[in-house]
Amino acid sequence: MLTACLLLVLVTHTQCFTVNTEHTVQLHGYHSHSALVDSLDSLARDHTSFLTKYDIGTSTEGRSIPALRFATNQSRPLLRPMVKYVANMHGDEAVGRELMIALSEYLAKSYGKNERITNLLDTTEIHIVPTMNPDGFEKKTLFSQSVRANANNKDLNRAFPTWKDLGQDRSELTNGREKEVTEMVNWILDNPFVLSINFHDGAVVANYPWDDKDSKPWTKSPLFRDHEGGNYTPDHEEFVSLATLYSTQHNNMFRGTSSCVDSSQFKNGITNGVDWYVVTGGMQDFNYLFSNCMEITIELSCQKKPKEEKLQGEWENNKESLISFLERAKSAVKGIVTDENGNPVKDAIIEVSDRSKDVVTTDRGEYWRILVPGKYRMKAIKGNTQSDEVEVNISDTGTEGPTVNLQLNREYATTTTTTTTEEPEKDGISVQLPLGFCLRLTWGGLAEC
Repeated sequence: MLTACLLLVLVTHTQCFTVNTEHTVQLHGYHSHSALVDSLDSLARDHTSFLTKYDIGTSTEGRSIPALRFATNQSRPLLRPMVKYVANMHGDEAVGRELMIALSEYLAKSYGKNERITNLLDTTEIHIVPTMNPDGFEKKTLFSQSVRANANNKDLNRAFPTWKDLGQDRSELTNGREKEVTEMVNWILDNPFVLSINFHDGAVVANYPWDDKDSKPWTKSPLFRDHEGGNYTPDHEEFVSLATLYSTQHNNMFRGTSSCVDSSQFKNGITNGVDWYVVTGGMQDFNYLFSNCMEITIELSCQKKPKEEKLQGEWENNKESLISFLERAKSAVKGIVTDENGNPVKDAIIEVSDRSKDVVTTDRGEYWRILVPGKYRMKAIKGNTQSDEVEVNISDTGTEGPTVNLQLNREYATTTTTTTTEEPEKDGISVQLPLGFCLRLTWGGLAEC
């Protein structure tokens, strides 16, 4: 068996497993910013074949906002989905920061040794950002080792464009924004992420959009249609599914414990943002409003910076959830939109029945659509052309989603309803009389025309 496997590796350059081994991660404490950067540099140096470190940008005080890219191909293959994890948006919420370092180590050192992780990295491009707010984490006060806001004392999760800003170009969206927000906005708009998590602390719950109340994006963007869901998005079922996936794979989040600050309970460990409390200018709403990416927010711990000896338990509580959510991207319906000559079409709109938000294709014509199980009808639209409408059946969110390629091959047809205001034709026979008079002869007698 071993000989056969080695031969297979030599011939096909694929992984062959005789034993599944799992890397054990040990969390010992909190990393300073310089130690965090060194840790990511070390991982990238040791795994150059599939791991790259890069900077999204810099903070207000000039610290790097580092990221790791897990990609087993230098250039992303067509239809390979992208997922991102972002932590430490609030500088004093540090559990997610350490979990992102731990997850990065686990993925890097399990690839090629653990079949599940190898398959994940071979089919999904993953980007991990351990800290979005390094200035807040590094700032010390008389009463704390870190602060919530950035160096300008701005809450970054209240500083993103909202639905009222839809229709603005990128320069308008970023004008006057905090530096960290501008870096994230550009990163999100530059990459076709499918799924995302934003990690926080202060509760134990999976939170999904809307965060802002009374959102009406259809009044600002043609990618949304009128939706009577109140404070729930057009993809409410999908967001509930994503939040539930994380909470049920967590060691205790699914129990729906208290919010840590009051007596309220989170059924199944999930909550809609507005149902909990309103956040205007949040990052998860921005992702859904301005890109194809569906982001949820995970509150990891009641304590924002628990004692160092508690970190190992947090890793064990969240490890399965972190991996399962990354795997969820493969279940998306995906495909390529082409024109009549077979050329990929950028910015084509993918319209799905019973969903009043559309996604758009990449510059290579790709799209991904997260959907819960059910039957749907889909079509692509670009300008005055459209594809045939195709029926798609989603039976399971745990398996690879179907590939549905669409070709623009006909004139775009819209369905309109015409209301007539003409009076109905009257019964009887009309007789024109001299001087302009008219009488109508009916079974009931004479009447005016």
